[in-house]
Amino acid sequence: METPSTRYGVLVLRVWLEDGGADGLRARIVRSVDGERMPPAAASGTDAVLSAVRVWLGEVLERKP
Repeated sequence: METPSTRYGVLVLRVWLEDGGADGLRARIVRSVDGERMPPAAASGTDAVLSAVRVWLGEVLERKP
């Protein structure tokens, strides 16, 4: 029987809308992988927020247990 992976990640998005531009979405991103906190980040616009989430998921998948 295989031991389940103990790898884990946490991502917290705080999003809000600002006036101006077609996509006024702004986000503050707090994330960790395997308990290692990464510096907070910010993103502007839907594409940038989604890109940040994809990068974080890639970091979770790349880490070895």
